[in-house]
Amino acid sequence: MKKIGILTFHKSINYGSVLQAWALYNVLRDYDISVIDYEPDVYRDKYCLFSSAKRWKHNINRLLNCMAIKRQIQGFAEFRSEYLPLTKKCTSSDISENTFAKYDAIITGSDQIWNVRAEDADDAFFLPYSISAKKIAYACSINNTDFTEKRCDKKLKKWISDYDFISIREKSGANKVSTFLNDEKTIYTVLDPTLLNTKDAFDAITNNRIIKSPYIFLYNVWSGMEAVKAAKEISEITGLPVYTAMMDSRIKQILCAEKQGIRVETKHTSPQDFLSLIKYSDLVVTDSFHGTAFSLIFEKKFVCINPKDEFGHLKNDERIVNILDITNLKERYISMDDIDDFDFHKDIDYTIVTQKRMKEAERCKELLVGAIEGKINS
Repeated sequence: MKKIGILTFHKSINYGSVLQAWALYNVLRDYDISVIDYEPDVYRDKYCLFSSAKRWKHNINRLLNCMAIKRQIQGFAEFRSEYLPLTKKCTSSDISENTFAKYDAIITGSDQIWNVRAEDADDAFFLPYSISAKKIAYACSINNTDFTEKRCDKKLKKWISDYDFISIREKSGANKVSTFLNDEKTIYTVLDPTLLNTKDAFDAITNNRIIKSPYIFLYNVWSGMEAVKAAKEISEITGLPVYTAMMDSRIKQILCAEKQGIRVETKHTSPQDFLSLIKYSDLVVTDSFHGTAFSLIFEKKFVCINPKDEFGHLKNDERIVNILDITNLKERYISMDDIDDFDFHKDIDYTIVTQKRMKEAERCKELLVGAIEGKINS
C-alpha cells in the first residue's frame, strides 16, 4: 500500500483550512495516509493566544476575549488530534528532505497554499526538496494573485516545474500558473477537497444542533462589515435572527457585529460546531469560499455577498465565481444593491446541483488517484 503525505494549512485557526485537510484525508483512506504536522514559524504569532510584544494593541484587544480565544484554539487542537492522522510536529527550522523520505507521494493542497500574497505563505508548500516521492499539487488556490509578483521568480518556477501533477482550485488560477510555467505543464482545474465528499461524510463529524430556533448563519471570514450589513438587511426582510461563528477574535470586531444585531457564537467554536451552525441554519449569508462550499454540501439556501473595493468595483472572488459557475448558481452571488429584489425564500433544486457536484467530484478523484498511481502527469 502506497504511503501518502499531505502538506497543507491544517494548523491554522480557520474552519475551511482544517476541514479541507480532513476532507482530502477522508477521500484517500484506502491509502496509508498521514497529515504532515507542519507549523510554519509565522503561526506562532498569527494563531497563538497572544502575539509578540510588538503587537501590544492587538494583544490588549484579544485580552478582553482571551477565554473564548483559548476555548477556540483548544477546540481546533482537539479536532486535529481526533480526526487527522498527524505525524510528529515539525517547524520551519526542521522540515527537510528527511521529513518526506518514507512517502511514495506528497500532496500539497488544498487551500491558498500557493497564494504568494497570503500572510502564511511559505516555501515549504512548494516542496523545494530533492525527494523520491511523487510531488502532487491538489486544488492549490492562488485566489486573486497574479503570479507575476516579485516572489514568482526563477527559483519558484523550478520548484513548481518539479511537480509530477499540478491542479488548481480555480480556472483563472490554473491559467496564471500555466502562463508562469510558459505552458510547459498541463494544469488541471479541480474541486476543493470538501466538495469531493458527500453530506453524509460531514454529518459524521458534525455536532448536535446548537441554536434551537430558526436562524440565519453569517460566515464572513474576513470580518468585512459589508457582509455584516447585508446579513442585517436580510434579517429584517426575513424576520430571522443572525448568528455567526467567532472568526475575528478581537473584542472590537465582535462588538461591532453585535451592534448590528449579529449574535456572535463564542462558546461553540470548534470545527464540528461550525458544521452544525451551517447544517441547521435556515439561510447562509457568506463572503467566503468555504462558506459557499459547505452551503452546497449541506444543501442550504444561501447567498454569497460580493463586496466592493475602495473604487466601488465588485471584488468577484474567483474561487466563489468558479464553484457557482460549475453548479449553475451564479445568481446567488449578489451585492448590497441586489438585496431588496432578491427572493430569499426561493428553493434551490439540489437534486440537480448535488448531482452535478458529485459528477465533477468523481472526475477530480479519478485525476487524483491517477496522479498517485503515476498514470496521470502534468
